[in-house]
Amino acid sequence: MSAYHVAFMPFPAFGHINTTLPIVAELVRRGHRVTFATNGRFEPLVAGTGADVLRYESWLASRKLPDSVDAEYMVHEPVRSIDEAIATVPVYEEGFAGDIPDVLLYDVSTFAAGRVLARKWNRPAVELFATFASNEQYSLTQEIGSLYADEIDPQHPALIDFFVKQGQLLKDHGLEGVTLEEFNAPADDSNLVFLPRAFQPAEETFDERFEFVGASIGARSTEPEWEEPEPGRRVALVSMGSFGFEHQAGFVRTCLEAFAGSDWYVVLSAGEHIDREALGPVPDNVHLMSWVPQLKVLERAEVFVSHAGMNSVMEAMYFGTPVVAVPHMPEQRLIARRLEDLGLGVHLPEDEVTADRLRTEVDRLAADPDALARVRSLGEDLRAGDGPARAADYIEARAGA
Repeated sequence: MSAYHVAFMPFPAFGHINTTLPIVAELVRRGHRVTFATNGRFEPLVAGTGADVLRYESWLASRKLPDSVDAEYMVHEPVRSIDEAIATVPVYEEGFAGDIPDVLLYDVSTFAAGRVLARKWNRPAVELFATFASNEQYSLTQEIGSLYADEIDPQHPALIDFFVKQGQLLKDHGLEGVTLEEFNAPADDSNLVFLPRAFQPAEETFDERFEFVGASIGARSTEPEWEEPEPGRRVALVSMGSFGFEHQAGFVRTCLEAFAGSDWYVVLSAGEHIDREALGPVPDNVHLMSWVPQLKVLERAEVFVSHAGMNSVMEAMYFGTPVVAVPHMPEQRLIARRLEDLGLGVHLPEDEVTADRLRTEVDRLAADPDALARVRSLGEDLRAGDGPARAADYIEARAGA
């Protein structure tokens, strides 16, 4: 078998990075050379897989999320991604100068840079979907847009700016022959999707261009330890993701109130920015952590209270843990709805969260035998599927095509 040079260019955020690192480690184990573009935050994790690191800094990954995500914020998201591509394509080109990879892997947040470079270098590419995939029949972007259908003017200046900057990006890199319609295709010719096909909306419309490999789970040796309770103790994990910790103080206080005096042992991720003194007393049955070893806790947890990021949801499904989803971002609202539709969890809207409601939903879900059976069955399928190995097989085939 030939050894290939594989380039990974995912968005530098945990939900995007965690799905790719097990695949990188598998490719390196098979003798391939991997170059992974990422920022300083993830450089040590990437280097630990044996990959070479192409370091750059991402403004998009370092921004702070607003307290509430409204239509005006969302309408500017596309142009933010193009601004990031305009800044990063020259960095990638310099980093790969004289050493162009055999295959490029990019994700939905870095698609502009990935598609420009694949065309400019005439190399095959694979799009990575760490969330719902899109095709000609189902569009995640359109689904998110529908949440703000009456609030966004189709002629909004930000949308016009998006297409103008896209056109300029193509022109600057000698790709005037690529139409905007082609460039904005909902998917590439080859696509890896990190969820089971059954979890994908409109799954029957996705053809052979899409490989649904399920969860991509690997070892995380750098995560902290946690105070595991005695055997038989009920465990609930609460984590609202790695973005927006500064907005979570109110939610953390609600959780403390919800579980105080209960028989739950609660592992609660509070982040590094919360003033713990201002939280008041922490109940003895709540283990407050700045950063949670999520996989280790999910192995014990009976319920996961989550922001419904897709990576967290798939990790929960992998370990057979149902989810009480409290989404903050629009995409997370769609994932929460899908969980509820499939009977794998509960969607608790952010503006409906109270201590009583949260505790009620956790107790109810933990006692729902049908939901538990569905989640555990899905977990068995995901663990048997070996997502990282299947993804590595797919990448090798594409690189050698």
